[in-house]
Amino acid sequence: MKDFQPIRQRLSDNVAQKMVSGCCAAVFLADGCIFSDYAGTANGVHAAGAHTAFRLASMTKPITAAAVLLCVQDGLLSLDDAVSKYLPPYRELYVARETAQGFARGERAREVTVFHLLTHTSGIGSGAAGDAQYGSLKPCEGDTLASAVTRYAEGLLAFQPGSAQFYSPVLGFDVAARIVEIVSGMPYAEFLRKRIFQPLGMSETSYDLARYARENLALTYKSENGALTSEALLHNFDTFPAGYTGGGAGLLSTIGDYGAFAAELLNALHGRGKVLARESVLNMATPWLDGRYEGICPVFNWGLGVRVVSEQNEAQPLSAGSFGWSGAYGTHFWVDPERAFAAVYLHNSATYGGAGAPHTVEFERAVMRCMT
Repeated sequence: MKDFQPIRQRLSDNVAQKMVSGCCAAVFLADGCIFSDYAGTANGVHAAGAHTAFRLASMTKPITAAAVLLCVQDGLLSLDDAVSKYLPPYRELYVARETAQGFARGERAREVTVFHLLTHTSGIGSGAAGDAQYGSLKPCEGDTLASAVTRYAEGLLAFQPGSAQFYSPVLGFDVAARIVEIVSGMPYAEFLRKRIFQPLGMSETSYDLARYARENLALTYKSENGALTSEALLHNFDTFPAGYTGGGAGLLSTIGDYGAFAAELLNALHGRGKVLARESVLNMATPWLDGRYEGICPVFNWGLGVRVVSEQNEAQPLSAGSFGWSGAYGTHFWVDPERAFAAVYLHNSATYGGAGAPHTVEFERAVMRCMT
């Protein structure tokens, strides 16, 4: 019998230290959940629990990668396909050229591929050029995924596709989600529901804030000087329109639901996936980039929609080959193929979030102490 006290202690410490209002964690083996626990409150009143829904932010991206890979399984597209095959405006893109006044149109870009989108090598919505354009390109009131992605084609790329890597927080994976809509003939939310959520029993994962009871919605808190201040829950992510079906962010989910997705990735690696083929998850978990790409190091690499750990060391506790990702509001997960488990952590914070945040590393250490 494993002792999960280090994880319980990590959760209670996060609440006691006023880092977060509430948080939860779970560990899954191929045949189901072996540990789950909750601490604090979802919204200052109601205890965090199995039905508490958290904003996933960028932990939406691995689900989008899975959706793309399902379309590859179905023969609807290839990872090597040019984006312009499905979205003609992307046939004529340009790379940003930095000037004293900001960014201007530079050389014409090579074709962006679906692979580029999933490995953050497209240049769409990346780096300083992406940051400078985000306010004018990002989803706004009245937008659908289709209208937003059409507007993204007006933006300048941060670099020639495939020549560099830089994280695309929103735009790149929105483009991938739009391609899923086009090739499947289904609205993106419907595709996810029918092809991923329903088969995996993920009944509490959605883009629709209104479908959740107020007591089950985790508020986002700012932690400052030992005090917590909640923020109004008006948007799934940033200032996205209500119900916007983003590929890069926007989903809400519970610990059990996201754990079911993580467990699917684990099971699929052994050919026992309910929806994903083994080859699909092997592709997802492959470290695709090499040392020619600035920012790729011996420890971390990009798979498809996930970060892949290439080396375990004192600062990085996960097994080599582990893969997963985090979200800006404090969500985190990974799959460990070597030890055959998956772990998920959820909280919503405006202070502690994103890949490499202190709480994620401490959670990783606690889980590895329990599972090693």
